Amino acid sequence: MAQIITTYLKEHSFKFTLRELGVFLLLLFLNFKFLSILVFNNRLFAIDIIVYALFIINFNYSNWTYKKLIPTFLVIGIFTFINFSEFKLNVLTPLLLMQIISGISFRKYLWINFVITASTLIIMYLIFGLGKNLAGWTFLFDRQIRMTFGFNHPNVAALYYYCVFINGLLLLNFSKWKKYIPIYLIIIIPLWYFIYKKTGSRSYLLSLLMLYITYIYYYLGVKFNRKYLFSLSKNILASLMFIFSVITIYFAIMRENFLFLDKILSGRLMLYNTFLNKLNWIDALFGSVSFREIVIDSSYIHLMFEAGLIFFFCILIFYSYSAFKMIKQKAWIPICVVISFMAYGLMETLILYGMLIGCNIFWILLYYYYSNKMKL
Repeated sequence: MAQIITTYLKEHSFKFTLRELGVFLLLLFLNFKFLSILVFNNRLFAIDIIVYALFIINFNYSNWTYKKLIPTFLVIGIFTFINFSEFKLNVLTPLLLMQIISGISFRKYLWINFVITASTLIIMYLIFGLGKNLAGWTFLFDRQIRMTFGFNHPNVAALYYYCVFINGLLLLNFSKWKKYIPIYLIIIIPLWYFIYKKTGSRSYLLSLLMLYITYIYYYLGVKFNRKYLFSLSKNILASLMFIFSVITIYFAIMRENFLFLDKILSGRLMLYNTFLNKLNWIDALFGSVSFREIVIDSSYIHLMFEAGLIFFFCILIFYSYSAFKMIKQKAWIPICVVISFMAYGLMETLILYGMLIGCNIFWILLYYYYSNKMKL
């Protein structure tokens, strides 16, 4: 593996253009913002100003004409201020990042992201080690060890490590070393299992199991030329975001019939049900302010109601179109990554967690296949 990395570095130039440097600085300061808030519990105004400035400076204006840019910003601005809440900014972050990062190559983005996040993990481990133990008991699960690795919560630590594993997988996939992906997936098993044992994050475990299951599924389909496997999964994949959203809403509404499941999910269904009962038609269409009062650990509730159902249906169209293009191009590893991310989103809010820069891989990956403008 070390030889692969060394050879790759020799064959590729890592000199930054101004645009690439801008993307690097933006992701770096977003990472600083994440660490200052989640790790040190101290939101720094100076970092916020730098992040906002970098968003403005690095926006890929070449993709737009003034005739399109001004009306688009007006529509987004009006939509944002209808039933305004700070949570709508979570929705704007991936939209802006897709536009900004579309100005550089996808591989360069992956390398920039990997360098920042992997370096952060190394530094955090050197400073904090395993961190604090937030041991706790939940229904059917006696988790006596739940280490934070310095991230103040075991689930956040697990998510950060997960994003680095996924980033490494995609770097291999979009290189000439693609054939070593099975070796990579085997090598990281002891590491990700160690992280699971120390953090006790069930959503983390579910997402990685989904990654391996879908990889085996598509690997066997390619190996034995079973085209019916791909035909069977094509429509499911393209509608998976909608399916997971409907499942989440169904179990939340019918919570009284699934009390056992609610206990397994640490009372999440009760919180979802309470949130849905607070919705009115303005909240449903334009986004709810109830996220201030109720902690919701579901990416799909956030996708539907942070900016409202109107925005959500636009996201569904974007996702389905990207998924069909991935299937058409036989991008099996990216498909596995998308499914894994979405499985994680059933119990965590990572899909709109833009401050943790690794989570944006989901959106940039979809945009890469959606748009013909972004280079590999």
